Amino acid sequence: MAELRFVKIHDYLWEIPRTGGMRVPARIYASEKILRELKEDQAPQQAVNVAHLPGIVKYSLAMPDIHWGYGFPIGGVAAFDLDEGVISPGGVGYDINCLTGEARVLHAHGYYRTIAEIVEAGTNDPLCSYRFAVRRPESARIIYRFGETPRTRVWRVWTRSGDSVEATEDHPFWTPQGMVPLRELRPGDRVAFCPFEGVPYEVPSTETILSPEAFCEALRQRGIPDRGQRYRQLVRYLTRRGLLPLRYDSPALPLLCKLLGYLLGDGACYRERNGRIRLVAYGRAEDLETMRRDLEALGIRAARVYRHRRRHRVQTVYRTYAFEREEVSLHITSRAFALLLVALGMPIGDRTAQDFEAPAWLERAPRWQKRLFLAGLFGAELSAPRLMSGHARTFAAPVLTLTKRAPFAESGRRFLETLARWAATLGVRTQAIEARRELLATGKRVRWQWRLASDPASLRALWGRIGYEYNLRRQHEAACALQYVKYKEQVVRQRQEAVRLLRRWKTAGVSVGEATGRLADQGINRRFVERIYYEQRSGAPRIGDAVCSYAAFRRERQDGREPLGCVWEEIVRIEPVERPDLRVYDLTVDHPDHNFVANGFVVSNCGVRLLASRLTYEEVEPHLERLVEILFRRVPTGVGASGALKVSKQELRRVAVEGAHWAVRHGFGSEVDLEFIEENGRIEGADPAAVSERAYERGVDQLGTLGSGNHFLEVGYVAQIFDDEAARVMGLFPGQVTVIIHTGSRGFGYQICDDYLAVMDRALAKYHIRLPDRQLACAPLRSPEGQQYLAAMRCGINFAFANRQIIAHNTRKAFAEALGMREEDIGLRTVYEVAHNIAKIEEHTIDGERRHVCVHRKGATRAFPPGHPQIPAAYRSIGQPVLIPGDMGRYSYVLVGTEQAMQETFGSTCHGAGRQLSRTKAKKVAGGRRVADELRARGIIVRGASIRTINEEIPEAYKDVAEVVEVCHRAGISRKVAQLRPIGCIKG
Repeated sequence: MAELRFVKIHDYLWEIPRTGGMRVPARIYASEKILRELKEDQAPQQAVNVAHLPGIVKYSLAMPDIHWGYGFPIGGVAAFDLDEGVISPGGVGYDINCLTGEARVLHAHGYYRTIAEIVEAGTNDPLCSYRFAVRRPESARIIYRFGETPRTRVWRVWTRSGDSVEATEDHPFWTPQGMVPLRELRPGDRVAFCPFEGVPYEVPSTETILSPEAFCEALRQRGIPDRGQRYRQLVRYLTRRGLLPLRYDSPALPLLCKLLGYLLGDGACYRERNGRIRLVAYGRAEDLETMRRDLEALGIRAARVYRHRRRHRVQTVYRTYAFEREEVSLHITSRAFALLLVALGMPIGDRTAQDFEAPAWLERAPRWQKRLFLAGLFGAELSAPRLMSGHARTFAAPVLTLTKRAPFAESGRRFLETLARWAATLGVRTQAIEARRELLATGKRVRWQWRLASDPASLRALWGRIGYEYNLRRQHEAACALQYVKYKEQVVRQRQEAVRLLRRWKTAGVSVGEATGRLADQGINRRFVERIYYEQRSGAPRIGDAVCSYAAFRRERQDGREPLGCVWEEIVRIEPVERPDLRVYDLTVDHPDHNFVANGFVVSNCGVRLLASRLTYEEVEPHLERLVEILFRRVPTGVGASGALKVSKQELRRVAVEGAHWAVRHGFGSEVDLEFIEENGRIEGADPAAVSERAYERGVDQLGTLGSGNHFLEVGYVAQIFDDEAARVMGLFPGQVTVIIHTGSRGFGYQICDDYLAVMDRALAKYHIRLPDRQLACAPLRSPEGQQYLAAMRCGINFAFANRQIIAHNTRKAFAEALGMREEDIGLRTVYEVAHNIAKIEEHTIDGERRHVCVHRKGATRAFPPGHPQIPAAYRSIGQPVLIPGDMGRYSYVLVGTEQAMQETFGSTCHGAGRQLSRTKAKKVAGGRRVADELRARGIIVRGASIRTINEEIPEAYKDVAEVVEVCHRAGISRKVAQLRPIGCIKG
């Protein structure tokens, strides 16, 4: 972090003066002890960065629980002028995760580049992404990229087939349960893996392939006359779409390569009676739809996909074959585009009855462009992966067939020989190119067969570097076949290592029995050991039954839930990465599911409510174990947790507008709850249309769930009262049992923030906003982008209100069940609920005048003073209740807002203890400790989604919340009312 100068305002407030592009000073509330610790953190620099944002007023503020966050620091507060200011998703809440620089990122065109190269070169090439709902691969544009020193632990994940990737512990991986952060994964878990790796990227030259003049000459040579202004019109049409002049570095060329390859295999270019040239592709409907989207990307219209039942008759000299089948076709209606492909090498008419060669211009193309052409052709004509007849583990040689009438047979051989030469540059060997002569009633034909080699290295190159374009079914089959080949090779390597060890042990006098025992975990049996000890064998060891059949492998690796073109891979180990000067990188893509493929792996707002009961600690303590167990059952926790309540997307749109009111209307709690929730449980201005479909998909089954991380439900009791009058008004008394619910808008809100980060990143250039950190991506508040994000964010706030209302309802049910009492007698009522991560339009006094501003509170809490109209009437004599959770082993606090907070911090204060250890460090500190047992010994019953969740949330992971609260109390931005002690906790 750059050296910052801290000027002491008073014992609990420090200012970083304006320098450089700062528009206002930065101010941090902290004791001297907290400030010393902060100087080792990057969070103060983030507060300085926020001070650069357009339209910021007074100060960039940070509360004493400040720590590093995405864009804004957590604990950050800033207000922006409505006309000159901006709104930023990074000021509400967002997390980022990274990969190390060596990770190979798969591009949509079948080549790969390292993520470091992508970030440093600033490329915008389309990446391979996956649409989760339909499991299909799609193309996605990079909109944001960055590299930095890792802020969390970096790990290397290894799979059973020997593949690996390095990533930070928070990086999500696609699993059968959805996206899961790396820190949640363990050996034995399965992740989605795309075996196709593609070929290394090569920069294409600027050489022209086809100029407008050469295009016109190609048409003349093919007998297409220039009537009127035809050539001129064709050239103008193609030029406007970037298709002429065509160079090796033209953006359109990759799509043209694979389209030409496919159409040469399973397409037709023919001349109608009126002389017009037509182009038709045949295949499966879903593949032709992919082709249609590619054509649209080139600016070429194609008619819809057609289906016809066709009868066929093939007459040979021996017999006549008759059959019927459905024919699916895509008609490309652009005459100019058809003629462009003709100029690039597409023959017109019956391909069997004419000579044509492989496109000569591809000879000088980079390998990845040759790969696109071959993959297009293979998608049309190359056989799918299949086993040899009578074999369960060995694949047959792939075959591509080309038919020619006898007079043109030689050009067919030359065509295949050229393809074989190009395939060889990608590692695919040819076994043979053979001719079979057939005698049909219409004359002699030669059927050429290009038989590819079936050795493991050649198959890996074929399925892993070339693959099948426009044939998703074969691509999916090839993914599993390729991974099976790798799996067999892994077993062979293990057996070769076993042979090496056995020969050494034999020399050392190790017995057969002892050697067998040492290798038992590798599936090595006694007979294998005896053959090495007593028989003189050479060559690769036999794998026998050590490898399952391909059919069994496919049942295990492709169960219908995996992404198409992927398999499920089992994690075998996860190792820490320790390298000096390690840097990590990440990309944001313009795709609704925000993911990409790296080394084959598919890698994509909260608040707090306080409930108070009529019961005392002594009344609840005998039932505590059962109470925590029932709460854990009734309130789902963990990453991706879903609840018993599942709503439709249409109903979720109503939740996004109505908030907690929707929950009450559906029987979760009562109208009384709404009075004591910030904004009465529903913020106005939410627009469901501003929220993506992906956000709705993620939110439909997450209402009534806690989630993961630092979210929790805590049963406690009032341990100490600091302000008798405020406690009396809130109905708090010593020994009273309370419940704190800390959770937010779950995946619904996260997705909203993720979606709008991409929108804001584009807005930076549009509105000429310059920032010291692109994580502060923003848009003017009055802009369409700013207004749309504000409307979407409000949907997330309303989801969070509804979520906490449903959890509160289920908490009341759990108490009644555990204690055997009526809910009315337990009397669990809402004391107050306040949001943590939010941006709101509020009125404040700035430079002596009342102004409306947009206040961003990220990991900060609203703290309005006595008499403020936006707090419940019951609390206007004391100020707004402020709820400050601590850690699960110490205490939490209830405060109230003050007038001084309105004057200094836009009515804001801290929101919690503030993390001081990363989750990785926390787990290291926990070591082999039995944390749950330690807490039980102190009278605190804890349940978590897993042991590691509890270890990550150990009390030592957080600052002492008493110190944080004391700073706010002494600085005058909130006032202490009560301390709560935990007795039971469920963690995500």
